[in-house]
Amino acid sequence: MVKVNINEGTVLGTSDGDIDTFLGIPYAQSFNSKTRFQHSQLYNIVDEMIDAKKAKPIPPQPYNSLEDFFSNGVQTFETFKQDENCLYLNIWRASNTQNLKPVVIYFYGGGFTQGHGTADLYNPYHLVEQEDTIVITFNYRLGALGYLDWSYFNNHYDYNNGMSDQINLLKWVHHHIAYFGGNPQNITLIGQSAGSMSIMALMQIPELDQYYHKVMLLSGTLHSDSPLTANKKAQQFESLVHKHYPDKSIESLTSNEILDLMRLHKVERGPSRSLDLIYQPIQSPEMTRSVTAFSKPVFVGFTNSEGDIYIENDSRKLSPLRFKEIMRLFDIPILEEVQSAQQQREVITTSYFKNMALNFLQSTHSQHKWLARFDWCKPKSIHFKSAYHILDMIFWFGNLNILSANNYHYTQSDIQLSHDMMADLGHFVRYNRMPWSKYHEDTEYFHIYK
Repeated sequence: MVKVNINEGTVLGTSDGDIDTFLGIPYAQSFNSKTRFQHSQLYNIVDEMIDAKKAKPIPPQPYNSLEDFFSNGVQTFETFKQDENCLYLNIWRASNTQNLKPVVIYFYGGGFTQGHGTADLYNPYHLVEQEDTIVITFNYRLGALGYLDWSYFNNHYDYNNGMSDQINLLKWVHHHIAYFGGNPQNITLIGQSAGSMSIMALMQIPELDQYYHKVMLLSGTLHSDSPLTANKKAQQFESLVHKHYPDKSIESLTSNEILDLMRLHKVERGPSRSLDLIYQPIQSPEMTRSVTAFSKPVFVGFTNSEGDIYIENDSRKLSPLRFKEIMRLFDIPILEEVQSAQQQREVITTSYFKNMALNFLQSTHSQHKWLARFDWCKPKSIHFKSAYHILDMIFWFGNLNILSANNYHYTQSDIQLSHDMMADLGHFVRYNRMPWSKYHEDTEYFHIYK
């Protein structure tokens, strides 16, 4: 057991002698029937003992088959209890006496409807061990609870509730991480997919600049909802409530009923292979700065075949008309019919991921920006034939046992690639730069991990 004193309180964690782990520290106050549709409120530890030796509940969400695939085979998605009171963070640090370690806050992806901070894929043990950085993962509200415009139903309710959780997480870390030996003046935000998009929403709020110092954006560029679009989605949700739960008020809906309404909402909007982000950040008055005006150091990454995880084969493709409709949501013009699965995969990879990332990099004012592409794949393997969306996260966190759990015996070169990626991450975290050339519009240089 390891103990950290915070103000007049105490946090109890575990240690294996090399790494200290603190799981399930509350960073926001619990919800009740009146506050569950509102922004969260910061939790302050005062004169209490917090048991942080075991994982706490995760946000309510539908079954996530990808989580079970990207696991070490020991715990499954069903292992975790779900509860609306889910706003907990986890801290990993090396068990040494060096003070003021750099800090990483990781934002998980999952299309704003799935994910949590204690998934195997995001376990940072090996990263902390190799790079001696403190890593924090956390839960934020998802789906309708996190990103529906609840103010449509009652002006005492809020929108961007999941984003309010993320903001309170930043504040908690700023105020408390020094007690754990972390440097509050060296905070790096890292996010993948919806996690990257979440960070891009926070980048538009200048008041948050004091809470972080650089960002790593992996496989996700934000295309937020306008208030009008959010209002229309809330109307759609309301009609589903009236149709399927006519005797229920909004306030009396249970978590499971909200999840069911989310499922019905998804069906009503049509197939999208998870590309239609029904619930996502909504433009708000606080977001006064365009991402183009962001000036902190930025690293952007994408994989060589992002789209392969969305459209696995011809049986999973969208109709040409529906594919055009989905791409139109992101202002991506499709000039001719995209018929085959391969064509749709290529459009998703190039237009949805690569080009949107490049457009962001080319437009942002930051003079300190880097770009990388992840190419690792094993064409003769069963599950890793191409460098698809999410696959790079195994290497960023050093969790190669996930490869073994899926019948691939990783090699020394795989170990070296993961080591190099974690070393580059650690270099960026410590020195505000990558150990290779910056991205420039004229050369469009990018680093390749393979």
